[in-house]
Amino acid sequence: MTMTVWRLRTGADKRIRSGHPWVFSNELSVSPKGLPPGTPVELQDAKGQFLARGYGNPHSLIAFRALTFNSQDKEPTGFNFLHDKVLNSWKVRKAAGFRGSFRLAFGESDYIPGLVLDYYVIDQGGKRAQVFVAQLVTAGMDQALQNTEAFFHGLTEKAKEQGLSEFDWSQTAVVIRNDVSVRKLEGLTGNEAKVIKDLPDFKLDHVEILLNAAADAGVIKMSCDLREGQKTGFFLDQTHNIYLAINLFKNWAKQQNTKSIRILDLCCYVGHWSTQITRALKAEGFDVEVSLVDVSKTALAFAKENAEREGAKVIVHEMDVLEGLTNLPTQQYDIVIADPPAFIKAKKDIHVGKAAYIKMNTHAFRLAKKNGFVASCSCSGLLEEEEFRDAIRKASLRNYSEVRSVLRGGHAADHPTLMQFPEGFYLKMYVHYIV
Repeated sequence: MTMTVWRLRTGADKRIRSGHPWVFSNELSVSPKGLPPGTPVELQDAKGQFLARGYGNPHSLIAFRALTFNSQDKEPTGFNFLHDKVLNSWKVRKAAGFRGSFRLAFGESDYIPGLVLDYYVIDQGGKRAQVFVAQLVTAGMDQALQNTEAFFHGLTEKAKEQGLSEFDWSQTAVVIRNDVSVRKLEGLTGNEAKVIKDLPDFKLDHVEILLNAAADAGVIKMSCDLREGQKTGFFLDQTHNIYLAINLFKNWAKQQNTKSIRILDLCCYVGHWSTQITRALKAEGFDVEVSLVDVSKTALAFAKENAEREGAKVIVHEMDVLEGLTNLPTQQYDIVIADPPAFIKAKKDIHVGKAAYIKMNTHAFRLAKKNGFVASCSCSGLLEEEEFRDAIRKASLRNYSEVRSVLRGGHAADHPTLMQFPEGFYLKMYVHYIV
């Protein structure tokens, strides 16, 4: 196929040669204006030597995104090429031991810039199926997957042929969640959630997904809305951190002189943290009381359902965590989870966002008992880890707490990272023990 060729300015090829997938518009030798957003592009250095193939967008600061650094890949935006990329990502997840639901494609970190794809195995009355929920966040991926149903039909057939999935097309639903603001940076409109292929026997707006259980070798059910819930319906990225924290909490619980554990789950959404912890502690013979805090009544209803399914006694608090936590009693909870949505969406928000992390964690340390735990999380990629640690330090000092950070987490294997792409690192998690 004929492909548009862009050349870099002399000396502007160092980053792309290191494997970084982005090129900025000011690094090109000629202005890219006039090219339709999402057009396939071959990138060359100033001397005309091949560097990468991908797609371009003259309206974005990130003018080029690489899909391949191999000159033999002639059609990197074609279905066959993209299917292979997704299937390779699927094999990584299987090798890491994921069962049920997980993030199947994580943009640049899976060498598929512009595609965020979550894979859910759902259960309804013992009947199972699979759901692909995708976000197409760049013009290039928006163009490449215009025929969305055909793309996922082909992917489903290949995944079953290769033994990656047990489901065929008749057992598959596809939801496109292009209702995300980041698309505006690419000159794209934010669209409403769209079900491309439905499953008549399932209610996607209230369905049980299956996840790796953090406490044992099984799976755990979580009710959520895959049609219009936040992000893609569920936040899958804390899987590894929950597993690490639960091992710590179980060891601690066995040394206590009580059989009752109180958990406070702040910004709980559908209760992933508290539901998994409940399962683990109930298996050890403990009674568990979970207090759920979120601003969304819909999310709280799901969270209550999930935690109660695992045997917790549940108390619900519908409130904004930055405004309402003063009403909760001091030092009443054995485990406090502080896992808010990203407080920082853009560089201009960093100062205000960091203040919000300080405020939330100040409350978290106040609410936790002595000899209890606080799990502090941030999914703001623009907040450097050192700055997040500083926010935690300030929060603990405001409570005069003697705090040990005893656990550090990060990305799970279904949210991989590339050493050459530091922008892909965003998730931070620390568990603190309060003396």
